[in-house]
Amino acid sequence: MASADTVAGPSASMILSGTFSDYATSVQSAALTTTRLAATTLPPDIEFHRSIHVSFATELDSLSTRVLRLTNRLVRLAGSVESSTLGRGTLDDEEDVLDGFKSLIVDPVDRLFERTDMCLDDYLGRKKEPAITVPALPKQSNNSSKRLPAPRGRLDPALQHASHLPKPQLLFNTKVDNRNESPYIPSRTIKHKWCARVPLGYTFHDQDGGGGMDDEEKQKLSAHPYYYELTHPTFPTHLFRPTPTTILPSSLTGTDVSKHVYVSTPSTLLSMATKLKAAKEIAVDLEHHSYRTYRGFLCLMQISTREEDFIIDLLVPSVRDSINNALGEIFADPEIVKVFHGAESDIVWLQQDFNIFVVGLFDTYHASRALDFQKHGLANLLEAFCDFIPDKRYQLADWRIRPLPEEMLTYARSDTHFLLYIYDRLRLSLIERAQTISAPEASFSTAISTIIKGTISDKPAHVLLNDVLARSTRTALRLYDREAYDAELGVGPGGWDTLARKWNKSALANSASEINGVRGGAIGEVYRAVHRWREDIAKDEDESTRYVLPNHQLFIVAERSPSNAAELLALFSHASIPPVLRRRAGELAEVIKSTVERVTSSGVVVEAAVTTDVEAVDSAVSTEVVIVEETVKSRLWGSATVSSSVVQRSSSSLFDRTAAADEGSSYSASRSSLFGAALPSRMTPRSSAPIISTNRNTFSDIVTRIHRTLVIAPNQSQPAMSISTMASAEATDGILGQVEIPFIPTDQRQPRLAPVSDDTIVVVGQARQKKRKRIKTTALGKPPTGDQDDTGEDEVFDYATVPNLLDDLPPTPEELDTRKKKKQKAKGTGVIEYGNFRAPPRDMREVKSGNKTHTFR
Repeated sequence: MASADTVAGPSASMILSGTFSDYATSVQSAALTTTRLAATTLPPDIEFHRSIHVSFATELDSLSTRVLRLTNRLVRLAGSVESSTLGRGTLDDEEDVLDGFKSLIVDPVDRLFERTDMCLDDYLGRKKEPAITVPALPKQSNNSSKRLPAPRGRLDPALQHASHLPKPQLLFNTKVDNRNESPYIPSRTIKHKWCARVPLGYTFHDQDGGGGMDDEEKQKLSAHPYYYELTHPTFPTHLFRPTPTTILPSSLTGTDVSKHVYVSTPSTLLSMATKLKAAKEIAVDLEHHSYRTYRGFLCLMQISTREEDFIIDLLVPSVRDSINNALGEIFADPEIVKVFHGAESDIVWLQQDFNIFVVGLFDTYHASRALDFQKHGLANLLEAFCDFIPDKRYQLADWRIRPLPEEMLTYARSDTHFLLYIYDRLRLSLIERAQTISAPEASFSTAISTIIKGTISDKPAHVLLNDVLARSTRTALRLYDREAYDAELGVGPGGWDTLARKWNKSALANSASEINGVRGGAIGEVYRAVHRWREDIAKDEDESTRYVLPNHQLFIVAERSPSNAAELLALFSHASIPPVLRRRAGELAEVIKSTVERVTSSGVVVEAAVTTDVEAVDSAVSTEVVIVEETVKSRLWGSATVSSSVVQRSSSSLFDRTAAADEGSSYSASRSSLFGAALPSRMTPRSSAPIISTNRNTFSDIVTRIHRTLVIAPNQSQPAMSISTMASAEATDGILGQVEIPFIPTDQRQPRLAPVSDDTIVVVGQARQKKRKRIKTTALGKPPTGDQDDTGEDEVFDYATVPNLLDDLPPTPEELDTRKKKKQKAKGTGVIEYGNFRAPPRDMREVKSGNKTHTFR
């Protein structure tokens, strides 16, 4: 123990770089020596020696206290390096060592070793810097440093769907014609083309650039008014020179909250447009509504600059009418970079509502894809770069609500408030990442081929940035197109075939097999009719098809095919019936009924037509039969006659020509046990041939004789018939050796049960219960006076002489004695027999030997 004291002494605190190796060696040797002595020299029964040697017990306790004190000092030292071990307690006795050894000793030592390895890697240069540098967040106060988790749960139904709101589109000055399915031609709707390099209505393309275009590119070339400007871009130079040091915008919550401007008047809109024209880049986002309208409309527009945020209320009719004049030039100016995130739908919505086209787009979604981020949503970028978690539940909120709640307003601002800061960080990461990739990998993009000429930078550091700009240009080239409903094939995003395939309803899709000449049968026809009805009603009332009749209810209605309004509404619960369906249930039921009748009537007409043609053939065919007989031997029928017949038809209404002669042969026995006498040797269709005769009376007679001939074997043996009986039977129908029993149909047969000799029930494996003694009485209530002859007639039972449950009679003395005995037996003697006790409760039966150390609380 002297070596250990030397190491732990005051001289041990003076450790230099030259003496560290010797110090580490001495510590290891002292620890090994102490451990070896403790394992080999100490007796196994220490407690026994402690009880008989007082001096040994005193020295052992002092040494244990010293070891625990040294261990606690090391634990506190590890806690000063890593705060995760602070406040976890100390080692005071043996139980603390056993219980907290892993959490207080093993885990901190492992973390110290890991930190040592990381520091050595940094010192030796083995650790490389990441390809994408995430900026360090500025230091914040203790109150704001604790980031709240993302809220969970469903959004308030009043915010998700405000059913009480009137339709704001009814107040718009420009009404939408939902029945108009003509193609969208911007040149007919745009009043002025801002920042035009090619006049409106003209189409310019390079001489060597039009040969490789596909049909989609040719359509965009002829329809998109800014096709030339987008494929020949002039990106500003400041886009390729991001600022190395960027400033994080102010927080949206807390004391330091930035201000915003709510635009709800045309004058405020023009003032905002003046500020936007002086900006170099702006962040834009839109909020769209599509549930209570057929084609959808924009409700809110968020635009942010480096200084402030603007929230534009697009439900105000005067503001909505001024959007194109105020913002059309800004969105078409290539010198102002428009930063979007996921602008696929935003580009189309701006064209649909305001005829605004975006030139100079930078989509941060494409930037995240080029940098190979694991997730590409805006919420992930906000969390990674800005340490802000938005409440994505408001993404599905009803943005028609006015005034906007504070939570929805904060969410709307968060979509653009931090977007310019993310735009700067992504540009820096793109340039830094491009410098680390090889030359063959730098030319992987195929979207750059879309941009024919322009100010695309040719520097190697801008390869990824060029790729993002090219992909953004492809997004800006999207063109709004009105969807036309295809009732025949059901193609398109809202077609019936697309919906059936999406819901895995192959029996209702366009590729379904035909049943009775109808694709998908009656259910398929009803499904297409209900789908068309839903589409027409949605257009007339300016509602979405989901609001008129949800998809799952559409399939239920098609599969059940109710015949009236009551049956239709009974398919759903009262709360799940859509309001439009409730008002127009009779109309939809009439559509379903007429569709079913049309399909059913078409099948009946076909069947009737076939029957008529067959009857016409039978009546129109005139035949002439020539029979040639030849007697042959047959093992089946005995001596049989083979008749070769030639049938010649002079005319046929079915084939409309003279039919060819048919040759055939028929086998007939000389005698039949069914029909009696031998059949005639010559038969014509007009004779009494039993099989091909067209006479209904003869056919009925034959069926009757067949039923009478069928024999049902009796259940009991029958006595032998006398010769006279057999002779009479033979004389009646000419059948020998059998007794004729009339045929009885199945529903009229009566079971014949064999007489039961003994009906005593034998109970196997149980003690036979004693039968209750009954007093035999006659019909008049008098006991029998001896053995009487059985006359075979049932005696009439008099129910009036027998007591029943309804009689209010006092119990007999025998019954009272029986009740007393049962009560005494149930009461018992108070002695519990073994095995007659109840099982203990479930929680008392479980083993409770675990968790002695109270590790799990």
